[in-house]
Amino acid sequence: MKKFLCFLLAAAMCFCLFGCGSTETETTATPAASGSEPADDGTGTGTGTERDSLTISLSTELQTLSILAQQNIVTNQVLTNIYDGLLKLDQDGNVVANIAEEWVWDEEEVKYTFKLKEGIKFHDGSELKASDVVFTFDLITGDYENFNATVASQVDHAEVVDDYTVDVYLTAPSATFIYYCAIYVKVYCEAAWESTNGFTEGIVACGPYQLVSYDPSTGVVLEAFEDYHGDPKPSIKNVYFNIIPDANTQVMALQSGELNVSRDFPASSISTIEADENLDIYSHDCGMVYFLQFNLRDNTLEPLKNQQVRQAINYALDKEFMISVAEEGLGTPANSVGNPNMFGYDDEIPTYEYNVERARELMAEAGYPDGFDLGTIYCREGKDQSVAEIAIENLAAIGITATVTMLENNAFIEQLSNGNYYVAASHLNFNTDAAQVFEVASIRGAVPYSGLEDPYVEEMRDACDLEMDTETRREMLNEVLDYLSEQAYFAPCYYPMMSYAHTAGLQFSGYDPFVGLQVRFLSWE
Repeated sequence: MKKFLCFLLAAAMCFCLFGCGSTETETTATPAASGSEPADDGTGTGTGTERDSLTISLSTELQTLSILAQQNIVTNQVLTNIYDGLLKLDQDGNVVANIAEEWVWDEEEVKYTFKLKEGIKFHDGSELKASDVVFTFDLITGDYENFNATVASQVDHAEVVDDYTVDVYLTAPSATFIYYCAIYVKVYCEAAWESTNGFTEGIVACGPYQLVSYDPSTGVVLEAFEDYHGDPKPSIKNVYFNIIPDANTQVMALQSGELNVSRDFPASSISTIEADENLDIYSHDCGMVYFLQFNLRDNTLEPLKNQQVRQAINYALDKEFMISVAEEGLGTPANSVGNPNMFGYDDEIPTYEYNVERARELMAEAGYPDGFDLGTIYCREGKDQSVAEIAIENLAAIGITATVTMLENNAFIEQLSNGNYYVAASHLNFNTDAAQVFEVASIRGAVPYSGLEDPYVEEMRDACDLEMDTETRREMLNEVLDYLSEQAYFAPCYYPMMSYAHTAGLQFSGYDPFVGLQVRFLSWE
């Protein structure tokens, strides 16, 4: 599988189209889970002599402490430092052993048998057993089914074979189940369920860091778990996630030394950060794509039903200019809503390079030589707005007139989900398998906001999920990406880089291919 460098939203399908949740509860870890209070050099940041601490920004409070009950990128970024998965993705996006050290598929019984690593400890010192894994699958298919629909729909039930062996019976063969186990199945400690009130008042997990405290008004404090079973082991002992909603305030906190990592710094501050000898920027590719979404329902504008018009719009977009304005140059032009790091993607997917003359030719061939009025392009504040504003300038060159209407997140989602729009500027954050594209291209997907009902897409969605031969499935997914591009059902704009502004001297040895920045990959030089 090609290398995947993703920073993602852990939703049911982890899309950035969803809004943030909130909580009113202040909580501390249970005594068994919290360990000793973290040492502090007096500043609350990783600037002390021992360099054993680190302070990272959060843009908002956590949605919940229970990772299976969240659909929020901020929450996921924190909790994935605390919980650990049945399997995991390596740095190249391949599924590898983790809590389960091996797994075997039984086609006749439609089940996977997982052999667990012995001796894994939870944060309270107890040992992880097969019963904890079965308890976790019971939560996924029961209490948390709505939050974990992707896995829940595939699992019939799980059974304990012995202390270190679990059978998971599927509803049907699935080529994606093992992959999703690496992303979504975080193992819970069954014995701590009641004492933590369903992991809402504390956490007992087995990840690299344990929860010390959480205050929804200030942030989260973590401490390295000395008995963590995996690699790499955490090298920074104390971690503070401070809630700083304003991006410019995060930059000022970096400059003053109160913050060590900013996740949300504005692109306009890149030159300022690069000029500061005490600061630096770390960047990597990710699975996000910015694009124009077309309403393809019957209630859309007649021209948008025409493939040549949609292709003309694709050719008219100046993607390089969008990248320079919205990302300060940190990105690459997109040729698909899928991305180059996906299994199933290749460089032969049809590309619409910036070509105004070709766009005009297609408009004429489609019967719209003088263009038409598109109405308004809906968007949200931020980079989506920049994409929308540049798009209306680009479209004017081929006779298409439009305005921009900016909406609050929930109102934006409501307009798209109800089909009350013609074109919208949006973004998605996909994982490393091209089957994720079905979530936006299929009418049965998690975010089917285009309203597209294409029989070929629906047929291929089912076929790709049932195909267990890796190479055959790769070819099938590639055909789907080719088809979506040829039909121009979307107008992909660019793939951004994921960047973090940070204190000089902080070393990044990797990241979680699904989530992005994870503390276990950070150290002070």
